Amino acid sequence: MGAMLFTLFEAYSLKKDFLPNKETPLLIDEKDKKVLIYTELNVMHLYQPTVHWGVVFKDGRFGDRAILKAYVNQLDFYDALIKIGAIPGNNLNKDSVGKYVEGDELEVTALVDGKEYSLKQIFEDSTGKGFKIRFGGNRRASEEQKTGCITCLESCWISITSNAVYPMTNSIQRFILPNSHFKGNKEILPTKDGYPIILIYKLK
Repeated sequence: MGAMLFTLFEAYSLKKDFLPNKETPLLIDEKDKKVLIYTELNVMHLYQPTVHWGVVFKDGRFGDRAILKAYVNQLDFYDALIKIGAIPGNNLNKDSVGKYVEGDELEVTALVDGKEYSLKQIFEDSTGKGFKIRFGGNRRASEEQKTGCITCLESCWISITSNAVYPMTNSIQRFILPNSHFKGNKEILPTKDGYPIILIYKLK
């Protein structure tokens, strides 16, 4: 933790077009109920699919497995969502296989080269069911497990946010018959490792 936190009002007072970056990876817009984070692309996942790791803190245990590597600690991200008024679901635990994440729904978009895209546009989903990201919460589990997970692409008991379109599963099921396979969309995302992507989480 310990990331520098700025409201967008404070950021704009410093620089009009200020966005999250490596040094200040998290911005909070309380007025418009948005949280912005700085991430970088793991170019491997434009070609090799993942079964659930979407966005993970770079220093978490699974920081190298996600499509997007975030520079903000997942617990700081949780606190930022609370600050904009988001209510966590906290309905899952390690035995909740088959259940779906609850909590406030968040609209997630990405800034790529100054253009804004939906999550469905930047991430490919092999089964085509799409994305409904909810604030699962899970602060205690996240702190204990230290995975760094910020956005899981299926319902998850550890990740701060996750995808309510798909139920929670376990490692064995995920290996044999995963909910889906996900990749970055190389038609939109640059094919360059470490390319900066700004994610915007807006409370619906």
